[in-house]
Amino acid sequence: MDLGVGGELLYALLVTIVAAAAAGLVYWVARRLAYRFLSGVIDKRLLRLLEFIFIILAASLFLAVTAHVYGFPLLVLVALSVLIIGSLTLLVGFRHVIEEYFTGLVLVKAYELKVGDYVEFDNVRGYIVALEDTALVIRDSHRDLVYIPYTRLAHSSFKRFRVEEGHEIRVHVLVPPGLSLLKIREEASRIARSLGVEGVKVDVESVRQDGVLLVVRGIIRDPRREDEIRYAILDHIYSTIK
Repeated sequence: MDLGVGGELLYALLVTIVAAAAAGLVYWVARRLAYRFLSGVIDKRLLRLLEFIFIILAASLFLAVTAHVYGFPLLVLVALSVLIIGSLTLLVGFRHVIEEYFTGLVLVKAYELKVGDYVEFDNVRGYIVALEDTALVIRDSHRDLVYIPYTRLAHSSFKRFRVEEGHEIRVHVLVPPGLSLLKIREEASRIARSLGVEGVKVDVESVRQDGVLLVVRGIIRDPRREDEIRYAILDHIYSTIK
């Protein structure tokens, strides 16, 4: 259908506006997602480079649409080549970030991780303070923030304790022959309760030639205090024995 000179100009103008709007929308969405998921992970200079790549991709999309409408097949081929190469470069460059993000989505749901849980991973112990898009953030006993990538967590074993469930502590005490077990058990129970241990039980685990092995058991709400409580109980009991 012949639109006439005026109609063709209007059609060309509408195509240009729509293509520019689509390219601008693609750039805006890509930039927003990048800052949403990557601002806390990569350097700002890399984010600016990423913005530049988005601009190239948006411009390539604009050229591809307009060139196709106006009948320039070679320009379409060039624009699509730039678009494909730019997209592949983007995926290859940020493959680790993408892998961490999707691993985190699965891992957090599968293990029901949440802020406030206490975890032990390798030589790191502490509470989860944040579930970032690409890493688990733990505050350790030194109050430092430790970032653990989700892929590293997924391929290693770790312990997780919920604060509301508590953490069981076990302290073994060897009582030499000739000492009063009743007195030592009462003293161990008293000192454990004074240190905040709940549901304290002191039982005989085994009888040996060098004495009786007692185990002091109970629940603590802060697993970071396990070593502190253990040493306090042992120090008090053995100082009493001496």
